[in-house]
Amino acid sequence: PPRPPPPAMSLPAETFDLVWACESGEHMPDKRRFVSQMSRVLRPAGNLVIACWCQRDSSAPHSPPITAQEQKELDFLYHEWAHPFFVSKEAFGRMLSEMGKEEGGGGDEGAEPGTAGKGADGTFKNIQIQNWTRFTLPTWHHSILVGVWDPWIVLSKGPRIWYKTLREVVMIQRMHKAFAKGLMEYGMISAVKAEKEGK
Repeated sequence: PPRPPPPAMSLPAETFDLVWACESGEHMPDKRRFVSQMSRVLRPAGNLVIACWCQRDSSAPHSPPITAQEQKELDFLYHEWAHPFFVSKEAFGRMLSEMGKEEGGGGDEGAEPGTAGKGADGTFKNIQIQNWTRFTLPTWHHSILVGVWDPWIVLSKGPRIWYKTLREVVMIQRMHKAFAKGLMEYGMISAVKAEKEGK
């Protein structure tokens, strides 16, 4: 069944000078609404930073399309860790560039099927998109090594946790492989919210 959209934040509009979203966008079923809400609470001239697990941008001319086998790999990652779906870092950049335009102006690539993407209050400038995979790739195996160095916390919990931990190790390895082969990318997206006209 379709997931409910993320609720609107109760915070007043234009509250923060900096909005920092670390590894949360991949869990949102409606990426466009996610970006819209961050835009709403950000003050003009404020900075927005998104660090997110992203899939390869298959729409770019230089990038091959997602193959059937790669889609199976993505579906496995979605299912095991309950992610709705991934988008590319470039898709997040496009969402930011479309903020403030007329409703729905950029299409719904960041919205879960059956939901509508909407424009937000405010536009963005100085949008920067970077791939930080090479900086973050070693952390996947490091997560496994932490458990090897100090296994007692797992061993003391009993068979149910042993099984769950083994599944996590498999999943971490699958994620590492997806990032290493370029199917997944660690997106680092930043932008500045434009000041209102007349200011």
